[in-house]
Amino acid sequence: FMSFVPIEKIRSEHLAKKPKTLLIEPSKPYLSIGEILKKSNVKSPVEINLTGLLQKYVYEVKQKNETELFDAITGEKLSPVGKELATEIARSHISGESKVKRAYLIEKPVIEFRGKLPVWRIDFNNEEGTSFYISPENGKLLGRRSSLWRIYDFMWMLHIMDYEERENFNHWWLVLA
Repeated sequence: FMSFVPIEKIRSEHLAKKPKTLLIEPSKPYLSIGEILKKSNVKSPVEINLTGLLQKYVYEVKQKNETELFDAITGEKLSPVGKELATEIARSHISGESKVKRAYLIEKPVIEFRGKLPVWRIDFNNEEGTSFYISPENGKLLGRRSSLWRIYDFMWMLHIMDYEERENFNHWWLVLA
């Protein structure tokens, strides 16, 4: 199975929509970093980025354990990303006509997503059984899962004999085998 199915299909790369180029429009009144910092709760930012989100620019203000998003023109705080915005972000990343089946926040660890929690899970109503994982902190797409990925992950678990984390292949079961 692992050799037969292309890894790009497992990773749902065929469903990924190519992002459009986002250009800065000099005529728009972008807020300065100073104005954004006045709106931020972050005491001493480590990093400030101007990045794109849903075809508009946002400031990403980062501290060690906290990230805030602000619209670069209005200054509106966009984080934490809510259900509607997470759904819109997920839709912007998928190609084709897939409709959203449901969206919900995952706060406890699940085997399908091993990243930072909480995370939005957006399920699509398509043949592949696709789910996208969106960060409530910064709105980034953190993972794509599908029925093929789930089968692959199960096979991987059997292959490396790690029946809990599915990541460790340096353990006594495998050495013994």
